[in-house]
Amino acid sequence: MNTKSMVLCAIFSAIICVFSVMTIPIGAVPITLGTFGIMLTAVILGAKKGALSTAVFILLGAVGLPVFSGFKGGFHVLLGPTGGYIWSYIPMTLIIGLIIKKLPEKKFAAMAKIFISCIIGIAVCYAAGTAQFMAVQQVDLIKALTACVLPFIAFDIIKALIATYAGYLVSSALKKAGYLK
Repeated sequence: MNTKSMVLCAIFSAIICVFSVMTIPIGAVPITLGTFGIMLTAVILGAKKGALSTAVFILLGAVGLPVFSGFKGGFHVLLGPTGGYIWSYIPMTLIIGLIIKKLPEKKFAAMAKIFISCIIGIAVCYAAGTAQFMAVQQVDLIKALTACVLPFIAFDIIKALIATYAGYLVSSALKKAGYLK
């Protein structure tokens, strides 16, 4: 990995950290911009570099830096009711990055593929996060979906739309400038 790539990975780890602490507490699982940061990172950096940036973010939080929602940090957060969402960020990044590896030439088709990949990534996040929430909180699927998925669908669709558009523009600019291949 060259210096430009390492710097980009570090920058996007920091971006994820900033977005993840931006939360609106609405219950057991807060609304956070962390998933937006993950989608943006995956769209711009791709699977490998995006997953590396995401892993650095998770490691920073695991060692105690307050980078998780609500300025929380520590390994206990990863084992708690919302930890599954955080763990899912790595497969979420990988899936989005792998799906969009080869984008169509036409802008609309490329952006549609990016958006669909973000929605698939969100579904992975919901699945992993809800499973851990159910295990830790000892609740059934209906209660977990009501608390962890239904209130977030509209927000996550909006975040996916914004990540698609912004990610497409930024990655195009970085490619033109020679920072991405």
